[in-house]
Amino acid sequence: MQRFLLCALMLLLTWLPTQAQADAQLSGTTCMSSEGEIVGNIPLQGGRFVCQGVLKITQAGQYVIDFKNTSTLAQFQHEISDGHHTMHVLSGGLSSEHTDQLLLRHGRLVALQPGTYRLITWLQSPYYLAQPEVFVTDLASHQQQTNVSTAVSLLLLGILLGIFSYYMAIGIMPGHVTERMYALFILGNLIFQSAVLGLFKQLFDWHWFYLTSLPILFSNLAYISFVCHLLGISPFRHSRLYQVSIAARLTLLALMVFAMIYPNWMLEMDRLGVAIFLVFGLVCGIRLSLQGQRVAQLYLLAISIFGVLGGLTITADRLTSNAWTVEQLGLIAVTVEAVALSLLVAYQINRLHKEKEHMLAELESTRSLAMTDRLTGVPNRHALENQMLHFPEHGCLMFLDIDNLKHVNDQYGHEAGDQLLKSFSRILTNKLDTHGKLYRLGGDEFAIVCHEDDVEWCQHQLEYTHLHLQKEGIVGAGTSVGIVFAHEATDTESLMRIADKRMYADKRARKNRKEMVQVFTH
Repeated sequence: MQRFLLCALMLLLTWLPTQAQADAQLSGTTCMSSEGEIVGNIPLQGGRFVCQGVLKITQAGQYVIDFKNTSTLAQFQHEISDGHHTMHVLSGGLSSEHTDQLLLRHGRLVALQPGTYRLITWLQSPYYLAQPEVFVTDLASHQQQTNVSTAVSLLLLGILLGIFSYYMAIGIMPGHVTERMYALFILGNLIFQSAVLGLFKQLFDWHWFYLTSLPILFSNLAYISFVCHLLGISPFRHSRLYQVSIAARLTLLALMVFAMIYPNWMLEMDRLGVAIFLVFGLVCGIRLSLQGQRVAQLYLLAISIFGVLGGLTITADRLTSNAWTVEQLGLIAVTVEAVALSLLVAYQINRLHKEKEHMLAELESTRSLAMTDRLTGVPNRHALENQMLHFPEHGCLMFLDIDNLKHVNDQYGHEAGDQLLKSFSRILTNKLDTHGKLYRLGGDEFAIVCHEDDVEWCQHQLEYTHLHLQKEGIVGAGTSVGIVFAHEATDTESLMRIADKRMYADKRARKNRKEMVQVFTH
């Protein structure tokens, strides 16, 4: 089944011929280890090997000697001889100082005349990602076979770079751990892919071979943390899965230490690390999907796709195509996973943003309720105290006390008293318009905040309110007023205290005048 899926993937990737043209045929290739033992497969744990075969050229021209299956080669050297003396020596590799002649390939150009040659290839590398098999083809055929794979690889590297840049820009901000871990996961794969494809060597002249494997070990750790933050796995939520994540992290750290001690096994540790985070991701995705978590369900879909593509990549050691390498297949798998996860992270960011907006709306609604008087609908004492914190330099505070509220409550019931308060608030608010703002302090006490130039206006509107209430049948409507200006005190408490004293002073004076009127009347 694995071979079938891999072949199907190859057919989807390229429709080009996979064999060299008839004018260049390499046959009878055998490989030996440095101890002189013939090997059918080169061990992936690295070493020094020599492979030789017979090369038949039927037409003069430019030919390319290249490797299929893998580009993870530290050093190599091709020696072409006609049976009597060596004619060409071609060297290269990721650790070699020699310049690569073809983009993202180890191909070496050589001009050959018709004849039979002996091709000897020396290989030396700490490890191999897949079986390095030499093939020879003419330049035109090689370009036809590899142009598509090279263009696709550059495009995918650009996509990874774009995704990394975007999420790292978000991740550097506090509270965005998910995006930060995701960006680090992408970075590890981006470094690995750029190194194994020779891009770092060709662009920056970097020859450190362990860039081809070491970053994956760190990206695997970042991926475990990313999954935990993405799915909300913590010691307090999903504690069992969190314990599994701790075990996975410790195992990955152990693999890193082992890889440092035994570099020949570094790529094998990478493969094992990928398998660990794949299994961990699948376990978390399945477990939380069954609990109905939407993000977990989408993540399970993404990790399942990567599981198929990544599983094929880490287990493949030979391909049927000369155009593609296992590294490029891995780049396709990682990019598909990166795009899928970026869409998932974007979905989660959008969902969290909507939840935040909903919470802010609820908070604003709660705050509005807390700042509003239930009976009259005008701002309450808490709202006034908040307003007084930003009291303008030329502001004015007016305290009001409605007359006869207790009499109305006692004589006609509390419903009538409540109606008096609501009518007073409604009428005065409409008349004040933008010149002042009405607050209810509690009971029959109110307050108005306005500019000092609008004090007389507000007093007139208060008189109009009394007249309006009398027209509605409320006899004896009146209000005691205490006025204070901003320059009379340096703090809000003093201002409110002064306004309160003046209001009660006005109330006593109005009461005395009313009593005097009654005396003269009688």
